Amino acid sequence: MDKIRLLIISEDSSARRGLSAIFASGNTFDVLGGFSLDRAGEKSVILQPDVVLLDISGDISEYLPKTSQLKEKCPCSLVIALVENEHCSNLNDVLAQGIDGCVPRGIMRGCLVNTVELACRAGIFCLPGSYKKKMVWSEIEKKNRLERPGNGSTVSGETLTRREMEILHLMAQTLSNRDIATKLFISEPTVKTHVSSILRKLGQNNRVQAIIYSYKTGLVNEPLLAHN
Repeated sequence: MDKIRLLIISEDSSARRGLSAIFASGNTFDVLGGFSLDRAGEKSVILQPDVVLLDISGDISEYLPKTSQLKEKCPCSLVIALVENEHCSNLNDVLAQGIDGCVPRGIMRGCLVNTVELACRAGIFCLPGSYKKKMVWSEIEKKNRLERPGNGSTVSGETLTRREMEILHLMAQTLSNRDIATKLFISEPTVKTHVSSILRKLGQNNRVQAIIYSYKTGLVNEPLLAHN
C-alpha cells in the first residue's frame, strides 16, 4: 500500500518538528515537510499532498482565509486541523472553509496517527468529542425553545388535550396505566389509547423517554391536578 503523503502546517517551529517526527516514525506516512502558514500555499501547490495537517493555535479567524485558499489550490488534498477545546465554538466557521476534519491538539500521538490514516484510507470524518457534545446540546436547546409549551405544543405540531396533559403528569409520577385509570375513573384501555397518542405527539418511543422529554421541555413542571 502506498504511503500517505503528508504536509504539516504550524506557526510553531517546534510543533512542526514534533509532528514531523511522530508521522515519520512509522511506514504509513511520507512526510513532505513542515511549513508556516505563509509558506503553506506555495508548498502545497507544488507538492499536492494527500493530506494537510493544520495546527491551529491562537486566533482561529486568522487561519480562515488562507485555509480556504489552500483548499482551492489543492482540491484533492484532505485538510485536517488540530484545534484547542476553546476553538469548538468557532468550528462551524472552520468547517465552512473546506476543512475535512478536526482533531483535539491534546490527542495521544498514536491516536493522532491512526485518526489521520483512517480519514485518508476510509474517508472518516472526525470531530472533537467536546464539539459534538456542544452541538448535540445546542440542538436540544434550540428544539426546546421552539417546542416549549405553555400552549401545549409538541414535536409533531399537534397539541396535547387536557386529558392527555393530565395523564402525562400522572405518568411523570410513575403511575401505572391501572393506577391512572383508577385515579381518573376511566378504563385501562382508554388510558392506553391516551398514552399511545401522547407518545406519538411527543415523538418518543416509550414512557420513560416521554417523561424525560416532558421535564426537559417544560411540559411537566409541577404536578397538575386531574379532573374528570
